[in-house]
Amino acid sequence: MYVIRKQVGGEAFGGPGVKPHWASAKKVGVGTARNSYSKVWFTLANGIVTEVYYPTLDRANVRGLQFIIFDGENVDVESCDTHHNLRYIDDRSLAYELINTDKENKYQIIKRVITDPRRNSLILKVRFEVLSENKDDFCLYLYYKPQLDNSGYGDTGYYVKFHDKDVFVTYDANTYSALSTDVKWSAYSTGYEGVNDGLKDLMENREMDFQFDIARNGNIVHMAQLQWNDKNEFKVVLSFGSNEIEALNTCQATLKDDYEKLEQRYIKEWNKYCEKLNDFGGKVTDLYYKSLMVLKCYEDKTYPGAIIASMSMPWGEVSSDDNKAGYHLVWSRDLYHAAMALFMAGDVETANRVLDYLDKIQQRPDGSFPQNSWLNGVPYWGSIQMDEVADPIILAWFLGRIDLYYSMVKPAAEYILAHGPFTPQERWEENSGYSPASIAAQIAGLVCASEIAVDNGDFGAAQRYLDVADLWQANIDKWCYTTTGYYGDGEYYLRISTNGKPDTLDVIVISNGGGEFDQREIVDVSFLEMVRLGVKAADDPKILKTLKVVDDVLKVDTPKGPCWHRYNYDGYGETEDMKPYQGKGVGRLWPIFTGERGHYEILRGNDPNKYIKAMEKFANEGNMLSEQIYDNGEPTGSATPLAWSHAEYVLLLISSIQGKVCDMPSCVYKKYAGKEGSFFR
Repeated sequence: MYVIRKQVGGEAFGGPGVKPHWASAKKVGVGTARNSYSKVWFTLANGIVTEVYYPTLDRANVRGLQFIIFDGENVDVESCDTHHNLRYIDDRSLAYELINTDKENKYQIIKRVITDPRRNSLILKVRFEVLSENKDDFCLYLYYKPQLDNSGYGDTGYYVKFHDKDVFVTYDANTYSALSTDVKWSAYSTGYEGVNDGLKDLMENREMDFQFDIARNGNIVHMAQLQWNDKNEFKVVLSFGSNEIEALNTCQATLKDDYEKLEQRYIKEWNKYCEKLNDFGGKVTDLYYKSLMVLKCYEDKTYPGAIIASMSMPWGEVSSDDNKAGYHLVWSRDLYHAAMALFMAGDVETANRVLDYLDKIQQRPDGSFPQNSWLNGVPYWGSIQMDEVADPIILAWFLGRIDLYYSMVKPAAEYILAHGPFTPQERWEENSGYSPASIAAQIAGLVCASEIAVDNGDFGAAQRYLDVADLWQANIDKWCYTTTGYYGDGEYYLRISTNGKPDTLDVIVISNGGGEFDQREIVDVSFLEMVRLGVKAADDPKILKTLKVVDDVLKVDTPKGPCWHRYNYDGYGETEDMKPYQGKGVGRLWPIFTGERGHYEILRGNDPNKYIKAMEKFANEGNMLSEQIYDNGEPTGSATPLAWSHAEYVLLLISSIQGKVCDMPSCVYKKYAGKEGSFFR
């Protein structure tokens, strides 16, 4: 059989390539231009650019953009073979400098990363410094893994010369990318990953035997050898468009533009945004601003008000591209928390856009909200979570949006009346039944809906909402509080009661391989939502009993501060031997619970500072907060940064400064918790 051992030019063979996956979710940075017309977002992990989104935040187009370094003997991969450091070019912007140093201290790669505030382009200003050897000994390669339109398969890529610039073009359906530099290329190739891509080729015999011009309909990889100049500095531009010529022209325009001026404009736009935020007399922190910039970065520009949960694919390094959504979807619960944080920090405009999005795009005709959805409102997962139906009502009450009563609030409230208090899923998206947290949200939603109904003259509906809220508040213990439990004296709130009979042996199935248990064995920190929303007093004896049980079962004092598991036997996390989650594992600690506990302590009249400091320490080197952390306080491979985590930190800091829980609806608190002074609108 004849085997091709060398080919220069022509079409790559051997497609479609190995099965594609996504990048690590351990993001240390995210960014986009702070305007509505530059529709490119980027993520950073392991010292390199990972997923890049365009033209909306639910469409990832890149798995990785990095450098390969060859010194004549060793082939180094930037993400694997260097020590990574990150700094913010400006503390009030999402502009970054990545410093990657060879583990043997032979070279250093310094990259400034922004998006073009005028165009749909990502820009890297790169400096390659040789530290210990002759620079002529080094070959530098640009290595690009496209993954257009949420898919690694189906991409076609090729080389073109455009206005005397070397360019890689990639397309899948109507999404095109163009990658170029302001230095020339000595060699290039577009091949299939794991078959004949440039890195595999170089690794085999230290030469680029295959220099293909095009690879069709597969999992492709581009690689180019760069002729870096005497200053060792150059620009890399990755641009996007709906067709080839748009992508090429955009790339060319960004390359020709003055990088320093673009960077200054990018930073200035973010500076202006931060200047509008409330600094509470100078009492806020750096993480406060970083968190709010993350939340603002997560707002889409085609669908204003749509804020995704995270620009990441949890455990993306083992997640195949069959998972096209990850966390870049809209959950109305996460959206509620993000909007509340932005509103309390002074960004009223974005919070109102969130409500308009919920009203006009995400809400269903029956008044419900999907478990989650793409940005255009099309549901992704198919269940219903009753807290997600109630949260938009509470947000509307806070923002005084009585104009949304008939279009959004009343339909949602009527849906709650017709289907509550039972929920098909609680806030962990797994189990059906009677959940303290879900019922609390529904009660709060109905009370808020009643006030908005009165403002609209719909007095009959207002009374119905209050009557049902009162009934459910009076029965929440009957449905959710066991007196025959396994912990303490046997009395505490359950995670969820399958049939609303908490003293019986009803089986609960824990997702992600957690197992089957008597419902009375499973406790959850979520019961504190009853206090947070004003449905129960902070010193209610049943709350205090459950608090002790939850602390005994779920709390971990990490070296960085206290944190909690979601519930016992949780299987959503890395495996026991620390391998990435692939359907079952061990649920780890969630930083949001540190924030939620801090809010509870404020209601008890205690100082929440240790919880604030713990959350700050949980953040990674880029000040990004993760979904989960290990017992040592370090982030896991789950979603980072998580919008909910950042929102919770912002809300806790504001609540601490104000001495009251800022997002507690006072109308609910006055009606049920019975203690005045916590919060009043």
